[in-house]
Amino acid sequence: MTKVNIEDLEDKSLICVDCGNKFIWTAGEQKFFIEKGLKNLPKRCKICTAKNRDKLREKHPMWWAKCRICKKKNEVPFELTTDDILCEECYKKELIKRNNALIAAGETVPEN
Repeated sequence: MTKVNIEDLEDKSLICVDCGNKFIWTAGEQKFFIEKGLKNLPKRCKICTAKNRDKLREKHPMWWAKCRICKKKNEVPFELTTDDILCEECYKKELIKRNNALIAAGETVPEN
């Protein structure tokens, strides 16, 4: 795979598969794609992406979940089968605690 120099990225004009309008894929957005390891070019303009996301949400109902630690409510796209739910912030804190305990015990920390 060719190594891309992020400083050399330029805005690109793409065509939306839904509405057929041109949209700009900015250098900053391209940098984000590269950093996240995303391989496919965006297919939809921002408006059609939002509409598509809304359609998907209509098809897939959302449920409320309450974090067992901080009690913050979150919406999740799956029906809960347990009350042992953590919000993203508390989950990250728990991972840090686990990793520190593993390191203290001389164990290897698994990759995330």
